Amino acid sequence: MDTFNLPVSSREYKLMLNTDRFEDRNQGSVVWLSLVDFLIKKQGGKVIETDELEERKTSYLDTLDLALYQHRFALRLREEDNGEDGYQINLKYRDSDRYLSAAQDLYSPQADKTKFEEDISPPFVSKFSHSTSIKTNALPDLSSMKKVISLFPGLENLKIDVDTAVKTAKDFKVKEVACKLRKFQFGEDPPIKASLSFWYLTERKNNWPLVVEFSFDYDALDNGTSGDKLEMYPRQVVEGANRFFSALQKQAGWVNFNTTTKTAFALEVL
Repeated sequence: MDTFNLPVSSREYKLMLNTDRFEDRNQGSVVWLSLVDFLIKKQGGKVIETDELEERKTSYLDTLDLALYQHRFALRLREEDNGEDGYQINLKYRDSDRYLSAAQDLYSPQADKTKFEEDISPPFVSKFSHSTSIKTNALPDLSSMKKVISLFPGLENLKIDVDTAVKTAKDFKVKEVACKLRKFQFGEDPPIKASLSFWYLTERKNNWPLVVEFSFDYDALDNGTSGDKLEMYPRQVVEGANRFFSALQKQAGWVNFNTTTKTAFALEVL
């Protein structure tokens, strides 16, 4: 009997926002964050302002018929605007069933980081994301399934013909602007990190964004052990984050309930 599980290293809450509120990104962000600050404080939290901005080109790689995505895998490519940061290749499997997600073979001989996270979308729907990220200065050849499998050998189990061509999914590439503008706390550690992410048609950052996502996440506490440890999340932090997420969903005119994630927008909506 095969059984497998992994500890959840972090919990991330995701909320898609109406793009028409952000025709002017700076002005829209100021108004949204003032509302965020008010709601955090109303729920008994403490707000810490941060100021970090990252820009990159983002796309997804797949076969013509999206064979990877049909198996619940998403292969994302990021090209950082800061040339020193190079490229990030991320393979992710997301599923409502925690144990199916944990059991996926995402090993890569070039892996920099592997994560197992809980993603939470409105009203409170959990999915579990198992992912592996690779950072590289030179983009490897990923033009066929054979090339992709050489980087992520576990994908061989999908039985996709190794000669199948791989390219930018739907020829869709965006300019992504990620703004990390808030941290907040509900009484104790861990701190909660919040960010706004905008997608634009490549280089056209002065128009309305295609997608706006507000997300916040917190990490499990380190209990000093290794291996398959029981994840630890303080009750006060979890309750505060949940109340805040519920309050955000009541903000009429801000929230877009028609799109679930950025990945779904790129690979399902378009």
